Amino acid sequence: MPTNLQASVARLSATFLFFLIAASAAFAQSDLTLEADQAFERRGYHEAAREYVALYAKVKSDVQLKAYCAFQAGESYRLHHEPAMATEWYDKAIGLKYGDRDNMVFLVYGDALRDQEAYDEAIEMYARYQSAGGDSNVAEDRIEKADLAAIMIEEPESRYIVEPMVLLNSASYDFCPTFTGKDQDELVFASSRESSTGTDEDPITGQSYMDLFHSDLDKKGRWSEPEPLSNTICTPHNEGGACFDSKGKTIYFTRCMDMDGSNLACDIFFAKKQGNGYGASMALGLINRDENDSSQVGHPTLSPDDNILIFASDMPGGFGGKDLWYVEAVDGSFAGSIPQNLGSAINTAGDDMFPHYRDNGDLYWSTNGREGLGSLDIWKAEGREGKLAFAEPTALPYPLNSSSDDFAIAFRDGAEEGMFTSNRVGGKGVDDLYSFKLPPLEFCYQAYVYDYDTGMPLSGATLTLESNDGSSNAFTTDSEGELSLCEGEIGENTTFNVDVAFEGYIGTGDLVTTAGLTESTTLAREYLLKEIVLNKEYDMPVVLYPLGSAELLVDESVNSADSLNYLVDLLERNENLVIQLEAHTDSRGGASANKKLSQDRAETCVNYLAEKGIASERMVPVGYGEEALLVSDAEINRMPANDRERAHQRNRRTVFKIIRFDYKPGE
Repeated sequence: MPTNLQASVARLSATFLFFLIAASAAFAQSDLTLEADQAFERRGYHEAAREYVALYAKVKSDVQLKAYCAFQAGESYRLHHEPAMATEWYDKAIGLKYGDRDNMVFLVYGDALRDQEAYDEAIEMYARYQSAGGDSNVAEDRIEKADLAAIMIEEPESRYIVEPMVLLNSASYDFCPTFTGKDQDELVFASSRESSTGTDEDPITGQSYMDLFHSDLDKKGRWSEPEPLSNTICTPHNEGGACFDSKGKTIYFTRCMDMDGSNLACDIFFAKKQGNGYGASMALGLINRDENDSSQVGHPTLSPDDNILIFASDMPGGFGGKDLWYVEAVDGSFAGSIPQNLGSAINTAGDDMFPHYRDNGDLYWSTNGREGLGSLDIWKAEGREGKLAFAEPTALPYPLNSSSDDFAIAFRDGAEEGMFTSNRVGGKGVDDLYSFKLPPLEFCYQAYVYDYDTGMPLSGATLTLESNDGSSNAFTTDSEGELSLCEGEIGENTTFNVDVAFEGYIGTGDLVTTAGLTESTTLAREYLLKEIVLNKEYDMPVVLYPLGSAELLVDESVNSADSLNYLVDLLERNENLVIQLEAHTDSRGGASANKKLSQDRAETCVNYLAEKGIASERMVPVGYGEEALLVSDAEINRMPANDRERAHQRNRRTVFKIIRFDYKPGE
């Protein structure tokens, strides 16, 4: 029986293409189980399950042996990834008190339930494992992951759309997709379907040996019936885990030889494209093997420039069971290159496999050595400047990852879409191909333009949107004063300047952006336009000056320069306006001195605007001193002492009037 937790996360060697976390050898309970135990030890789970089930029926009086056969049948089915059958046999084992002998039955039973998305029942089993003396940290970790997975299914945290590739999947193993072709319209993947080369049955899986299959995408977006690659690639042995160079001229793939039922170590092979087929395949020779070297090498992926090949291996010198390693090309060849470990920033104490080097420099791979939703999750490390420089790894969100095993992701070049492999609930076979895509965010810009004083909609107002890419488009409001752009006109990470204009009104506008938004959003704006009335006094943001000074006041309470930027924006948006900028003082001090002070202040404002690029002929500075008080001295004298200073401040104002709206720039 299993003696450590590696057994609880073991996967079928077929799915991993023989990159398996080896289950601990089960000890023989009696001579009766010797054959079944041996099949289990060599990972022939299909054969072992059949033997244990048959023995279970034969054993009558030996309850311990019968319970052992039931548990081992459950383990064989679980490691063969048949969780429904596994739970049936675990249940029989528990009914025969096997849990009193080995609390691991509750843990692996919980894993099988989790793989069927029966999270509540799985949590109960993890709790039973803990109460039966199991490792509390392991139990609590499993419970936390099951809770998280259940929440994510109910409330997905990402916009990814994931769908099974029904027309490509079979009842067998279908995994490790990779795209090729000029338009990324060719797909190659591994499969053990009946049309595979050879007639022998893999003793580990009970199915045909794996081959690489090819499918084409037609103009209607449908994939063709998969066909095996040429006989220089597909052999009676196992092939899988492929990639292509950037020109699609060379294929690199994994091949695991089989000699009389004895699986030898896996290696990476390559072959050149020749017409519609391939030339002879050759081993890359990354390891100089001797008779004692059983290191496995596979799952190749190439860097975008074809100069680095990353692969998975359990060769000595790694951090865990399987690590990601790499070799660098010399003069376009990997021959003789010495493998280097990718390092602890990527690799873990667990198994790190199925790398995919995306065309944008990001690295994706699958691991069971990090906290995730299931045994095997897909992780990503964004590419950074420099050779093999990556950011801190992050797990992909649900539904890309699930409580089942998710691995071997592949992106189509230049697109947020592709395929990956999963054995999640609802599949057609043991492992299936799933497509994924990230739909674009949808943004809606809705503008409403009204008369400032009456609140009535302004039909026919012009809104000009100038994007940060330099494009400019003009639109008009409808009879309700509304403009709605909701059909893809507003893209992601777009910033645009809005100018709102209506004849006879002061134009306005603002800056609108979708940058940084992670959800589809409606950007609603209201624009209130003031009708142009000549010689009417218009309010503007407060502009203040130190006592007795014409300099702009800038302190903790006010920045008068920023206040004047309101006028800069207004005059830039309304190029036909000529304004009179008026400064007023309160009644304190001499009338003549106040007159001069106010004139100086008005000129200070005009000079500021001119420095900002406003033509001087569009501005007339006028200082009124104390001639146009808003609050008379008599009214101020009747006020409480605390209110008088605020009244004086109302009189010390800077305002503007529109004196013409026929100015033509450049004339």
